[in-house]
Formats: sequence, C-alpha cells, structure tokens
Amino acid sequence: MKSTKLIAFVGSIALLFGMIAFAQAKIDLAKIPDGTYLGNYKATYKTKQGDYQAKVTVQGGKLTKVVMTKCAHSSGPARAKAAYDKMIAANNIYVDGVTGATWTALIEDALTKLTPAK
Repeated sequence: MKSTKLIAFVGSIALLFGMIAFAQAKIDLAKIPDGTYLGNYKATYKTKQGDYQAKVTVQGGKLTKVVMTKCAHSSGPARAKAAYDKMIAANNIYVDGVTGATWTALIEDALTKLTPAK
C-alpha cells in the first residue's frame, strides 16, 4: 500500500514539473514558418472582458507585422500597436516594458496554433 502511494506521489510531482516547464516555453521566432497567422484571446478580467483577435506575420524568422482585427475596448488598438511596435523592433514577443498579458497572449496563440489568417 505504501509503495502505491509513493508511486502516485512521485507521478504527481513529475506531472506538475512537466506542466510548469510547458507553461514557461517561449516562442522561438526562428522556428516559425513564414506566414500570417490568426491569434485569439478571450479576456475575463472585470474591466476589459471580451474577445481579442490579431493577425501576426512572420517572415524569415522575424516578426514583421501585427494587426489587431478585434478588440474588446476602445483604448486597446492604440495600446496594442505601441506594444507590437516594440516587439517587432526587438524581434521578440517577450519585451521588457510591454504591459498587458493580452497583447502577448494573442501572439502566442497565433504562433503556437499556426492558424492561417485569411
């Protein structure tokens, strides 16, 4: 009985560490095929609930363009453009000084699912 509990405990710990490692995986733009991809995000926090969508273009391992196509609040497009301009300039979606998980989440969604944008 004790060995079964120990095996279950060790398995649970291994699963937890695997989930943490997966959640912290970063997007490597050099590994993304050239194309324009659609990213979606549903915000659920109090003041800015709603759907967000962006088209993300990668060419030659570089982030070249991000366009918001749907935004749940009026100040979003301007804030997103400022964030995306910084990301494009740095060729990195994880840029210091870019606030708002929504903007990064949209690009992560696009570049992990690789859903072609129309």
